[in-house]
Amino acid sequence: MSRYRKGEFVQFDGMPAVVVGIDSDDDVPEEHVTLWFGEPKATRVSEGGSGSVQAEVWTVPEYYCEKGIEPKVNH
Repeated sequence: MSRYRKGEFVQFDGMPAVVVGIDSDDDVPEEHVTLWFGEPKATRVSEGGSGSVQAEVWTVPEYYCEKGIEPKVNH
C-alpha cells in the first residue's frame, strides 16, 4: 500500500511533482509511484499553441519522494 495518494504533491530530488499513479494500479510496480512534473511545457491554444501535447510521467520508487509543499493556488 502506497504512503501517497493520487493527486498529492510530493518532492522528488527537490522538484515538485503530482502523484498520478500508486502501486495498487496495474501499471505501477510495487513500492513505486508515478509522478507528473508538469512536462512537457505547452502553450495554450488561445495563445497560438497546438494543443494535444502528450504528458510525460515517470514511475519511481516511492522512498525517493518526500511530502511536498502546498501549492500556490491561482484562479
